[in-house]
Amino acid sequence: MALLNSDGLLDILIKKGLITTKQRQFITLEKGKQRQKLLKKFSRDRKIDKNFPDLVDIIVSFKLDLGGKKGKTLDEDTIIQAVSQTCGIPFKKLDPLNLDMETVTKTIPKTFALNHLLLPFNFQNGTLEVAIYHPDNTTVLKDIEQANQVKVKAYLSPKTDIKKILAEFFGFQRSISAAEDQFGGPGVGGSVDIGNLEQFVKISSSKEISSSDQHIKSAVNHLFNYALDQNASDIHVEPKRKNCMVRFRIDGSLHTIYNLPKAVHNAIVARIKFLARLDIAEKRRPQDGRIKLAMSGEKEAEVRVSTVPVAFGEKVVMRILDPDVIFQDLNKLGFSQRDRIVYNSFIKAPHGIVLVTGPTGSGKSTTLYSTLEKIATPERNIVTVEDPVEMVYEAFNQISVQPLIDVTFSTILRNILRQDPDVIMIGEIRDLDTASHAVQAAMTGHLVFSTLHTNDAVSSIVRLRDLGLEPFLISSTLLGSLAQRLVRTVCSHCVESFDMKGSELLKLGFPVIEKEIYSLKHGKGCRVCRGTGYKGRCGIFEIFPLSEKMKKMITDGYNVDEIRQLAIREGMTTLREDAWEKVKAGITTYEEAMRVTAE
Repeated sequence: MALLNSDGLLDILIKKGLITTKQRQFITLEKGKQRQKLLKKFSRDRKIDKNFPDLVDIIVSFKLDLGGKKGKTLDEDTIIQAVSQTCGIPFKKLDPLNLDMETVTKTIPKTFALNHLLLPFNFQNGTLEVAIYHPDNTTVLKDIEQANQVKVKAYLSPKTDIKKILAEFFGFQRSISAAEDQFGGPGVGGSVDIGNLEQFVKISSSKEISSSDQHIKSAVNHLFNYALDQNASDIHVEPKRKNCMVRFRIDGSLHTIYNLPKAVHNAIVARIKFLARLDIAEKRRPQDGRIKLAMSGEKEAEVRVSTVPVAFGEKVVMRILDPDVIFQDLNKLGFSQRDRIVYNSFIKAPHGIVLVTGPTGSGKSTTLYSTLEKIATPERNIVTVEDPVEMVYEAFNQISVQPLIDVTFSTILRNILRQDPDVIMIGEIRDLDTASHAVQAAMTGHLVFSTLHTNDAVSSIVRLRDLGLEPFLISSTLLGSLAQRLVRTVCSHCVESFDMKGSELLKLGFPVIEKEIYSLKHGKGCRVCRGTGYKGRCGIFEIFPLSEKMKKMITDGYNVDEIRQLAIREGMTTLREDAWEKVKAGITTYEEAMRVTAE
């Protein structure tokens, strides 16, 4: 059965209930006119093979309601899955993160793969697994078997995915191979200096990578594009004994993306260091820098670059700071109704200290930046002191700590009060000097935000005491503290419900009724979430406001457990309790709640 035969494909869609008889009549009447429009449209900027645009392209362009019901449109994935079930060829949703670049690029020539719309993606036990678009491509598959002397197993995949991955993988491989051959240095140029903190670099899109580009520049551009496309928060470029490993952190977990030739590692690192305005010749000591990216006229992102010497060379870690992630609506961060009201009272206060606590990667920066953006007005002077500045934002006056010239948190705070601030954000309170200046600022009528590294909100009292602050100063200036963590959220594409006994949950430390049966949710794993069952992240919070009774307890030297018990009696929700509320709501799983709130 030929996929491009109109009658055959429409019969399949009708049989599977994906289109109605009325929709079939519409497609039949309109496809001739639509085909001509598409041919005319696409002929302007690309070659048209004999099958482009095919009937699948035309049907998708109509944006038909799935099965005639409003709410979801008929897309290419759904059509190919229907054909897959009818033909008996397994469906494969290609995930670029799980593909081996060597298998994709070294098995079949690019021209052959593009002409026949196929992509080899895995080789094991003498069998080459190939994603194809045309289910009747049996002759081509036999040719591949003979040429490679392997057994071929076919899978059906959407044409869009096959073409995109072929373009990206062959483009990246060509750049790496050419760079390895010439072992040339990174290309420069095309950058515009826009200030002391960053360098603006406009990067071309993945599809623009070609052999005529400067090869290392193209390879680095591809890494940035790929990371942004996959919503990665960090890029790791790690030198190994025989290769260079590239890993992305996605939703808190690291994924190995590429194993590149060791010969190109130094050139890639040098290119990144040049973009970040670091000393390319210095390879013995750690360096920090930043890059501002603009992707083909689309939104911008900032990249914080850190290099450090390791056993086999220089390792580079790049933190990607997306404005859409770091500046969010406070209502969408995950606050409960009670916590939102309490936190609002903090940020509306005329003066005092608000502390955000949690380990690295718990979302403290997002909470602080989102808060400052909310309260930023032309009538307010907001000054931040950071190490380093995370995201450059025009509404704030941002100062970067530079210890080499004695610009530290404590020293700069002496000068900040002369800058007539209304709101001060201190990146982190690390020592008594910084804490004392924060207290002084709060006592002289300023609203101060800062971070501490503690396990929970109430422990911030102990931390401030340990730094050397007097209890009466803490009680008189601290408005409250907020502890937070990030939990992975259940994938909406593969979510399913299950029941769990209250007795089992009680043993795990959740506040439940022993004899109850609870209906919970988890993701069974699908192609969208890469089999993990999770997609995206959400915050869980513990907000601790200081009541008059608590202030007296702090001044009188009560221990942290007694203060915590009073806070709970006054309505404070602990991290574990807030996590449980999100488990009950089906936002996350009980395993994830256990993982991030383990004591």
